[in-house]
Amino acid sequence: AALTDGLTGMQNRRYFDDALKEYLEEFRRIDKPVGLMILDLDHFKQVNDTHGHDVGDEVLRAVANCLKDMTRYHDVVARLGGEEFAVVTPNMDAELLSKFAERIRKAIANMSILSGNVRLKITTSVGLAVWDRKETAEEFYRRADRQLYEAKRQGRNRVCA
Repeated sequence: AALTDGLTGMQNRRYFDDALKEYLEEFRRIDKPVGLMILDLDHFKQVNDTHGHDVGDEVLRAVANCLKDMTRYHDVVARLGGEEFAVVTPNMDAELLSKFAERIRKAIANMSILSGNVRLKITTSVGLAVWDRKETAEEFYRRADRQLYEAKRQGRNRVCA
């Protein structure tokens, strides 16, 4: 249980950190690209403040299910904490990763979460990076995280790479 998130049943931050390091070691050896996507739900605090934490939890579970449905079996999909999620995508170059992230962003924006008599729409900001083969897992993560910040800065509900 220490490697999964209790609320969503997804992998958690600890699992993600280990898996990312392992993928980078392996993919350095076989000379293939690794992509990273960090997603942060837009204005999520407002959902909790307006509708309560139970509805917030519903939203997180719905997003988790959407991510599980849209990713491949060898992708690592994790909830990092709060309203932040990440996906490690082996064998994806920048172009494929961008298209994939955009599909996920749209799918989340198109979801309609029904809670009691409230129908909620949610959007997500996404930061991307493709591993440069020199950086550590931490540096790689920070680069994707900076792109996430940029997506937020540009007005949210978008993908930045």
